[in-house]
Amino acid sequence: MPADLRGPTAAGLRRDAFAARLVSVVIPAYDAGAWIESTIASVRAQTYPMVEIVVADDGSRDDTREKATALGATVVRTAGAGPGGARNAGMAAARGEFLQFLDADDMLAATKVERQVALLARSGADVAWEPFHHLVAAPGADGYQLGHRVVPALGDDLAASLLSARGFMQIGAVLVRRSDTVADVRFVEGREAVEDVRYLVELAMRGARFVCSDSAELGLLFRQHSGPRYSTRPAASFARGCAANAVWAEAEWSRERPLSTEQRIALGEAYAFAARQLAAIDPTSFREIAERG
Repeated sequence: MPADLRGPTAAGLRRDAFAARLVSVVIPAYDAGAWIESTIASVRAQTYPMVEIVVADDGSRDDTREKATALGATVVRTAGAGPGGARNAGMAAARGEFLQFLDADDMLAATKVERQVALLARSGADVAWEPFHHLVAAPGADGYQLGHRVVPALGDDLAASLLSARGFMQIGAVLVRRSDTVADVRFVEGREAVEDVRYLVELAMRGARFVCSDSAELGLLFRQHSGPRYSTRPAASFARGCAANAVWAEAEWSRERPLSTEQRIALGEAYAFAARQLAAIDPTSFREIAERG
């Protein structure tokens, strides 16, 4: 991990205050051998002292498992479960009070976990979130450099915001406390993409309290590239996932009361986005989604 990504230790934190509060970093992986070492290294570099690493390998054909094992990670194996199934398997094996989800090619700046554990400890909230940065392809030591900062726009209706493009929050930017409110929420399986959005929306629907650690320090470093990795979202898979999330959310929201303005706007945006993406590549799905929008 480049030295300039570490940053200073968060001010005022006492590590001994959190000695019993284990953080489990859950990494779903599929053919991630090119990235897994730098990803795990970024976790090892955390200033927070109590961290375990759980790699959920979903049938990789490369050396992902061997590299993760050599670096001391706990490796659980699934076979074709997809990112949601791999995340669920990782959660089942995780022992920590806190869950940090991290895609197998992304990285964490060194103070990210410490900062968010401290925020959850102070606030008593269920989920800590913060802006994140892209890593973009460029000449350099590992071919990437720091890109732009993404700040999700969340409104009063948290679940509706998280469903919309403006509120898109990369799963690695959050830290989840395994409180009674959220302990039984799982990732939907059988999807190639945006199962993480569904997970966060469901947390909000369950009443999870979100709190922002809006720090100027670096946190999640979200790598932008193509290749066999779970955080790559092919256009068709991403669009179908967005539509499926909207169908599910609409059904959930409609159970008890008429849809609010915020919910209608979020659903309209999700359906419109999916329809635009599928118009040229999947006419049948396009028509079905367009009728809903």
